[in-house]
Amino acid sequence: MEFEQFVPKTFPKDLLDKNWKERKCYCIKGRREFLCLVHNMLVKNDDIWLVTLPKCGTTWMQELLWLVLNNFDFDAAKNEHLEVRTPFLEFDYIINEDLKTALRPVEMLTSPRLIKSHLPLPLLPAQLWSKLPNIRSKLIYVYRDPKDALISQYYFGRSMGFNMDKTLEQFLTEKIESREAECDFDHVTEFYFLRSQPWLYYTSFERMKMNLRQIIEDICQFLDRPISEEQMHQMLKHLSFEEMKANTKTNHIWEIEQVRAKHGLPYEDHSFVRKGKVGGFKEELSSEFISRIDLWINQNLSKYNVTLNDLLLLDD
Repeated sequence: MEFEQFVPKTFPKDLLDKNWKERKCYCIKGRREFLCLVHNMLVKNDDIWLVTLPKCGTTWMQELLWLVLNNFDFDAAKNEHLEVRTPFLEFDYIINEDLKTALRPVEMLTSPRLIKSHLPLPLLPAQLWSKLPNIRSKLIYVYRDPKDALISQYYFGRSMGFNMDKTLEQFLTEKIESREAECDFDHVTEFYFLRSQPWLYYTSFERMKMNLRQIIEDICQFLDRPISEEQMHQMLKHLSFEEMKANTKTNHIWEIEQVRAKHGLPYEDHSFVRKGKVGGFKEELSSEFISRIDLWINQNLSKYNVTLNDLLLLDD
């Protein structure tokens, strides 16, 4: 996969004070026009955005948010794929490469729209961050220990026919040596430093695992949606690892089928929800390799004057 640098037309200078001239953004080669389309996208005043890096608990939070926004309609959730109910902004263009229809899945949603994206702050719609302090739009950001997130990326890629010729350590070595991966630290820290803003709810996969009830309560308060004790009980059951893993509507079957078909691969039965563990990397990597990744993380975070525990909210 070839990457190239992309400079958006404008940066969120009024939202976050930093040297934006030095901010580097990369995109897969051939996606510049799509990013321009997103950057100029019209935003509705009550849009809800879920932004994460890949494999950071996005699906888990996505299902949680959809249920809160849709009056805990568990029957509806079990009868339609999650990615149809709440589209992944970048997905349609990844599959169809048609600028005319790329935003249609989002445009067809009824309000309030719940939109998922892996794009960094500067590449999101300019209207979003220019309007945010003055409109009802809300943004939820979820982070995860990169060691677990990258391992999850590796296995997810294999389920779609990628990374078949690479060992896990080869995949991780390529990742941590790439300039694009370093931008992931800009991705998370920009939202971390904005976490006190009233329109942003920032959390981590690790915090969700520690106390899911508290996260649900926080989200309900953040979105101004009431929840009863009975609904909370249903939420905790529905969002449990066992239920999420067994639920065909939250395992991205709809998306995976399209990706494999695009690359001429037959569909294979696959559970998107793999282990859902905190610290699962310890079962996959040698202590020497873990130390190597930790060094990479710490070196990159030192320039922001934050630690990994800070970003995971484990020191709060």
